[in-house]
Amino acid sequence: MSVISLVTGASSGLGKEIAKLLCKKGHIVYVVARRKEKLLELQKECVRETGKIIIISGDLSIHDFRGSLIKKILDESKKIDYLINNAGLGRAIKLEDIKTEEIHNMFEVNITTYIHLSSLVLKNMKEINKGRIINVGSVVAFTPLPYFTAYNSTKSAVYAFNRSLRYELKDSKVTSSVVLPARMKTGFAEKAYDCYMEDGKKVCVEKFNKVAGNPEIVAKSIVKNLDSGKEVILPTFKSFLWYTMRYFGFAVDFAMKNILGPKELKQLNESKLKGDYNESKK
Repeated sequence: MSVISLVTGASSGLGKEIAKLLCKKGHIVYVVARRKEKLLELQKECVRETGKIIIISGDLSIHDFRGSLIKKILDESKKIDYLINNAGLGRAIKLEDIKTEEIHNMFEVNITTYIHLSSLVLKNMKEINKGRIINVGSVVAFTPLPYFTAYNSTKSAVYAFNRSLRYELKDSKVTSSVVLPARMKTGFAEKAYDCYMEDGKKVCVEKFNKVAGNPEIVAKSIVKNLDSGKEVILPTFKSFLWYTMRYFGFAVDFAMKNILGPKELKQLNESKLKGDYNESKK
């Protein structure tokens, strides 16, 4: 019988790598994202694998789309074996500068979508007496980076959600895990930062990616742990290090206040060039 997986945020980065690996394992993989052209590229990449990619393009921040998404999959496949909640977005910005709609959208995509989709698949998973929900969080749930205040809050919520869900599922065959990756080269920085220099060079992205890891490594760890039942998946040594640092709050506080915080502020100050640059290019 076919294995059915749903991967959100699959048009690029980590979600794309997860979908490719699941397809290689022979899964029927439903992939969801707004950019249909990127999903079509993914589908072409996997055409020779043993599994199959099925595209559903749409905006996960829309409540009704999420409901129709799960209904479509269950109507077609009768079950969902694995739900990989991966979609997410972030913004590097001083809290006083962030717009209310940005906050709402971030929470809608990063945590409300996770909770809603999980609630929609749980009834089916319990009926077939098996299922796995994997929620992609971040190490910033424990070591929050300055100037990503709203984003950090959503990732803390993902961790809390997963932990609460596990308590609810303790007497069932359905399990959930939270993945805590460190920085990855996923395209996240391109959307989170707006640090253009006079020549159009996006300096913040380059600086971010210098210390960012490979999403393929994280994806391999997730797929390796598909059926492990672990509460927390730490895909890299950096993940383990930052996760462990929560026991050393004084060290984290020192690093955030004196090293990482000033570094992020410097990058945000560089982004003040953004307005002039964008206006000049119109």
